[in-house]
Amino acid sequence: MKAAEWEELLLVATEEVRREVSPLAARGERGREVGVGAAGDRTIYADKLAEDVLLKEMEGVAGLRVLSEEAGDAGEAAGRTLAVVDPLDGSSNFVRGIPFYCTSVAVVDDTSARGVDGVEVGVVRDLVTGDVYSARRGKGAKKNGAPIRTAATARIADSVVGVDLSSAPAGLYPELEPLLGGIKRQMHLGANALELCYLAEGKTDAFVDLRERMRITDFAAAGLIAAEAGAEVTDRGGGDLSLAFDLAHRFSFVASANPRIHGQVLERCGRSAARAPAGR
Repeated sequence: MKAAEWEELLLVATEEVRREVSPLAARGERGREVGVGAAGDRTIYADKLAEDVLLKEMEGVAGLRVLSEEAGDAGEAAGRTLAVVDPLDGSSNFVRGIPFYCTSVAVVDDTSARGVDGVEVGVVRDLVTGDVYSARRGKGAKKNGAPIRTAATARIADSVVGVDLSSAPAGLYPELEPLLGGIKRQMHLGANALELCYLAEGKTDAFVDLRERMRITDFAAAGLIAAEAGAEVTDRGGGDLSLAFDLAHRFSFVASANPRIHGQVLERCGRSAARAPAGR
């Protein structure tokens, strides 16, 4: 399938997920557990339902392998195209009734590529508002079909920065003190894929996760969307991300709205300061 065809399929599939998942809250089924997913987290019924919908929508695609947070590896083991799926990013928000969660799907043609270079298509659907973010590599990023760009914020003192500290090791807090003390506002809403999309459309100026806990299923689609919208996305030292399309792989990253802000964020990320890119 061509990238444009994939984008259209995923727009339809993620809207179907929203249609199926939205009624669960009204029926009191927010927290019903049905097992443990392939990534090791508990699986709630909404996770499984969202995954089933996505797999059904993609089942007719020949040569497709699927990597999903719940089912693990599915589809054709030798498939040349990989769909990277997080059926319900922000499950804890969903269970508690916090209206911030999404579904995320990326299509990968080259699993040996660095960073998001191998990701051809990314779609993230806000399951509360219905807003959908999408990107094709080299074609820019969109929200609800309209082009989006990252913010032009130039001073870190004026910036709003997402920082994921969930289950962070105690030693990370001192490293982040220079960053947290230098920005206008820190936030974390609990669904990293959707927060990267907020960065992509200019609502925030950076998103930082240095816990070595990020999974490729949370990142692949939104990472492409952010990059296509103009974001700088690197490791904590400003280098290329080294990603593996494997549920066991964990990593950290720094994503910022533009090169100027990115350099200022990196300088304040603890031990990355000495390696921040020159001239930024």
